Amino acid sequence: MLVQTYFPQRLAPARYDSFLASGWFRGSVMLYKMDLLCLEEDVYSVVNIRLNLPKFEIRKGQRKVVRKVEREFIVTYGKAQTNANKEALYQQQKKKFKGFIHPTLNDYLNSGFHQTVFDTREICVYDGDKLIAVSFFDFGKNSMASLLGLYDEDYHSFSLGYYTMLKEIDIASKLGFKWYYPGYVLDQPSQFNYKLRLGEFEYYNDNQRWSKYEKFDADFTKASRFRRKLQEAKAMLDEAGIEYKEVLYPLFSMGYVGYLNAEFLKYPAYLEIVNQKQFKTIISFDLDQEAFIAATVIKAPKYEHLINMEASQEFNSNDSYRMQLLMVTEFLCVTPEVKGLLIYFQS
Repeated sequence: MLVQTYFPQRLAPARYDSFLASGWFRGSVMLYKMDLLCLEEDVYSVVNIRLNLPKFEIRKGQRKVVRKVEREFIVTYGKAQTNANKEALYQQQKKKFKGFIHPTLNDYLNSGFHQTVFDTREICVYDGDKLIAVSFFDFGKNSMASLLGLYDEDYHSFSLGYYTMLKEIDIASKLGFKWYYPGYVLDQPSQFNYKLRLGEFEYYNDNQRWSKYEKFDADFTKASRFRRKLQEAKAMLDEAGIEYKEVLYPLFSMGYVGYLNAEFLKYPAYLEIVNQKQFKTIISFDLDQEAFIAATVIKAPKYEHLINMEASQEFNSNDSYRMQLLMVTEFLCVTPEVKGLLIYFQS
């Protein structure tokens, strides 16, 4: 499945290690695994990365970043906790976040619950009494998972976000951890690539194995396959003279929630046949079934209360995205070959 979620009631540190090593992330009070993302007007594969800490060697330029910050500012480390100053940093940087965003820092860390199964720590950087940066990270048994870095934009010249990641690595190494998980990059160059500057990474491949990142090939990702298949469907419609609109659908993850009897749409992009009214006909490619699909969909406003995160500015200001929750009313055609769609539309 493209999306998996798990809400742990208990979570031993070694068990957390196992989830991280299997390509899972932490999101607030849940663990999740997501293979695809809709961002920057396209569909991308999520590429989990990690550092082997015993093999990590800090470089000269990285030492310079660390010395510059620690010469000028006060750095503290301890158990994670929220307060007004950290919330202010979160709100300041929230406008830069991609995708779906937790409304507050407290929501990001624990969804408002007073207790958590995660052992979360923080690094804070102060200019005198002023908080100018904070990062949050979890401890497993032999692993550290970096969650979030925030910094005051007035101090951008100090590379505080990069510094706190280097400091996280330093703490993890001194505590004898083996793995550092800084989240993910995408299968195409993106704003997340700054993480790759940290060191020599491994990545989690589609065979559920970790491999050297230098061997990563973007042509063999799920997103690459999805994009090629959607291109086949577009070529078929063009040849048949059928007018369509290409739509990106960031809410596709709701299709994996399994809420009641609702069949939410679960495709990150689709082709919408134009000149229709109440029922929209869409075409996409189902990576779980390895098949093209044609289906009718309708809006599902009565279920939108299930979405408890804010959409980024990119989603709300770009007509390429459909930000209304959609439900499948009928699958019209499911076929492994694109010509099967053509036969259906010509019948």
